[in-house]
Amino acid sequence: MSNLHPGFILMASGILMLLLPYRGRIVLGVIAPALAIWSSLQLGAESSLNYAFTPDITLELIKADRLAICFVLIFAIITLIADIYALKTQSKTEKCAMLIYAGSSISVALAGDYISLIAFWEIMAVSSWFIVWSGKQPESRRASYRYLVLHFFGGNMLLAGVIALYCNGITQVGALTSDVGPAFWFILIGVGVNAAIVPLHTWVPDAYPEATVEGTIFLGSFTTKVGVYCLIRMFAGTELLLVAGVIMALYGAAMALIENDLRRLLSYHIISQLGYMVVALAAGGALGIDGAAAHAFNNILYKGTLLMCVGAVIKGTGKGKITELGGLYKVMPVTSLCFLLASFAISGIPLFNGFVSKALVMEALTEGGHTACYWLMTVASIGTWMSVALKINYFVFFGPGSGEKHQVAPAPWYMNLAMITGAASCIITGVFPELLYRILPYSSSGNPFTLHHIMEYVALFLGSSVVFFGLRKIMAPHDMVSLDFDWFYRKPLAKVVFGISKVLHEFFKGWDVNVMRAVGGVKAVLAYNRPKHRQEEFMPVGVFMVGIIVVCVICALAIHSMI
Repeated sequence: MSNLHPGFILMASGILMLLLPYRGRIVLGVIAPALAIWSSLQLGAESSLNYAFTPDITLELIKADRLAICFVLIFAIITLIADIYALKTQSKTEKCAMLIYAGSSISVALAGDYISLIAFWEIMAVSSWFIVWSGKQPESRRASYRYLVLHFFGGNMLLAGVIALYCNGITQVGALTSDVGPAFWFILIGVGVNAAIVPLHTWVPDAYPEATVEGTIFLGSFTTKVGVYCLIRMFAGTELLLVAGVIMALYGAAMALIENDLRRLLSYHIISQLGYMVVALAAGGALGIDGAAAHAFNNILYKGTLLMCVGAVIKGTGKGKITELGGLYKVMPVTSLCFLLASFAISGIPLFNGFVSKALVMEALTEGGHTACYWLMTVASIGTWMSVALKINYFVFFGPGSGEKHQVAPAPWYMNLAMITGAASCIITGVFPELLYRILPYSSSGNPFTLHHIMEYVALFLGSSVVFFGLRKIMAPHDMVSLDFDWFYRKPLAKVVFGISKVLHEFFKGWDVNVMRAVGGVKAVLAYNRPKHRQEEFMPVGVFMVGIIVVCVICALAIHSMI
């Protein structure tokens, strides 16, 4: 059974969702990811699934090394938790897209050749686009098309790189260097779109808040982490990515500090947390790769929990802006507690899973001698603490509130169960980090609970907390629109495109007019109409042409007979 593909289980179940009645979809939504988890646990180095696509090309659908298994396992786990959260989602097409999206993400992680990888990559892009589109609001539709355009751009970059690799005889997914030529840069850009490397990141805060609250859980768990997986697989040790990772971590945290919309704020923190993973894999070595994989694993758990809690708030109150909320711990105690725990995890508080994976990341930077990166990432951690653990907890859940009385619908039991499961997992893997460390690619066994490390984080967080509460009026969110890099293609680039389109339209319009005039003139000559008077003086053009042909034939025969 080690050759049973967990991604295929989810994708087949997604298609089956379209045929089942409502109660059947509820049951399958739990059984399918549970089977995927079981199948993931059966994978090993001996697992393989090959398909002879042509006599010369064999698709390697399962290549299960430790890196792939680590990502496949967490993808299957979060699918189960997210499916419990979305247990009673009415739309069967959305549930179909969710499972296909999760299954294709797993399939990318298991793909051993580039053809399989890019095929599942595109399935992942289309199914995630449909999840954004399923928000069914006008802005959801617009955001979904922008999402699709950017991901098709990334997919085409990846395809161009894969074609170049095949021309060089490279067919198996593996580490790449600049020695492979343009393929290196094409693939780096294509993967960089999915990994939300700044400035290719704008699709995350643009699209994720426009999906349904259930859809956002899936979106926040897969696409960007698949991008990180591919960066680890292909570009580990690429020092250029150190700069990219630091920019991502700082930029995401800074944008979150000024953001008012809850889901956009957490979307920016997806980008910030990805920065830690990119920095770690860029540092390279066993410790860097393990740090990136561990942080991706933990991020899926605590980020999923944060998004579930925010989704419960939006479902319960009908509001998603911080300025519209406050004091919710009184009416949503489970959601408030789960969010508090997950916010401690993302911030890196000791005894939570974010702490143990950040410890590997920071140790990899120290070991590699990247001192400047180390301190810049520490600054990003402070930004995370202030924008999530302090800002949201204070202004949304535990602070005095806005003074408005909220009509709150309590979260249903299955949403509470999913949130509690996610929050508990953040604590379990934080208290017992060896559960995570032993499934990492190189089984790094660092000790995060050193007194120096704990005191460093405690001092940073206490100091930033004093600053936050001292300036809480300034730190209070404001109801405004924050501009991002997408402004460049929403405004100036859009005007450039429309301008070029207008010029081309006028050019071809003039071209068509002149061509039609020329065609009309030729037609007037070839299709000459006899005048109504003195018809006997004019010979029809057809008879004239036949006469010429006959004369030519006679001349040819005469010349032939003379020869």
